[in-house]
Amino acid sequence: MNRKNSCITLLLFLLLLSGWSSSLAQSKGFIVQGDTAYTDGYIQFDRRKPFQIEFQQAKKSPIVTYAAHELTAFGYIDSTRYTARQVEYFGEKRMVFLKQLTAGELNLYEVHGEGGKQFYLDKDNLSHLTKENLQTSLQQYAAYSYSWQRQLPRVRLSEQSLLYFARNINKGKNPRMSMLSFGALASLNRSTMQVRSNAFPKNEFGEYSMTSENTEAGVFVEAPAWQVNNLSMINQLTYGKMAYTTTRISSSLDQHIQLSLDFLKLSVIPRYYLNAHKASFYVEAGPELFYVAEQSSNMLEAKHHNNTTSIHEHNDVFQLQRASFGMAAGVGLQYFYLPRHYINLGLGTGHVVGKGYSINNLSTSIRINL
Repeated sequence: MNRKNSCITLLLFLLLLSGWSSSLAQSKGFIVQGDTAYTDGYIQFDRRKPFQIEFQQAKKSPIVTYAAHELTAFGYIDSTRYTARQVEYFGEKRMVFLKQLTAGELNLYEVHGEGGKQFYLDKDNLSHLTKENLQTSLQQYAAYSYSWQRQLPRVRLSEQSLLYFARNINKGKNPRMSMLSFGALASLNRSTMQVRSNAFPKNEFGEYSMTSENTEAGVFVEAPAWQVNNLSMINQLTYGKMAYTTTRISSSLDQHIQLSLDFLKLSVIPRYYLNAHKASFYVEAGPELFYVAEQSSNMLEAKHHNNTTSIHEHNDVFQLQRASFGMAAGVGLQYFYLPRHYINLGLGTGHVVGKGYSINNLSTSIRINL
């Protein structure tokens, strides 16, 4: 009996959950029949099946299914609008609901399907965008601007890239055309480490300051912030080595210290480009994670007392915190030597703070995208 009741309870719960999920999938909107017949109600639309929608005038009204050829358009209260058009849909002519992405000089539409997304331009007629015809189809919109003509090869067949291009064309703007890219980087650094006096309990000189000339190398990804013109996020991972040496001398004590580090740096840095020229200046600033992968340190100490000198050696003098956080900032120049390939020269500064130490860094870097 208890088992039967449990099954009934589970069944009722699943039915309620199904109804709740169904109601969540419905959104307030409207349909258009003919040219002017607007009807408000609730819409349920599976964008992977853009041939039909389900419509209710009220929550308790019967659900009516409309095929694409029965409506002119439909939309939601958030201004999202779909238009019924006949297009080439994954190899066959079909009436589908196209989502309007932009309106203005450049009208851009999108349709989803089980095969992915397809995009369409509506100028004199509706044309399907493909990798093969993308550049020629967009050329007419870039013709008025030398900047856009030069940057047009960076426009990709993706929703975000096309939206970025279309939005700026419709507003008459000429920003830098963003694109997703990745590549390799190398950096020459001058690093100054400050180690607090309590890092070594037998210290008699106070805070240590040591300088290192070092290099690092790694990979980066530049990801556009599509909603903001000229803004990108630079994500990079680098590996490098630091070797510090310092000597302290007094009448009673001499110390010679060596410290070496193998480190990893992970940074996520917003970058803003100041122009859209072939050579673009930029500024950037953001956080970074500094991780000490390997470390070793030793101190050779000479103590002078009554014309006698004693020599002592200490290993692992400093135990630096493994993971520390810091900030990095910089300026630079990005030059496109090919339509989609660039070289990047930058000057940067960074500051890392860990338990018992800090590192100030000045760097000159070069990045090349692949």
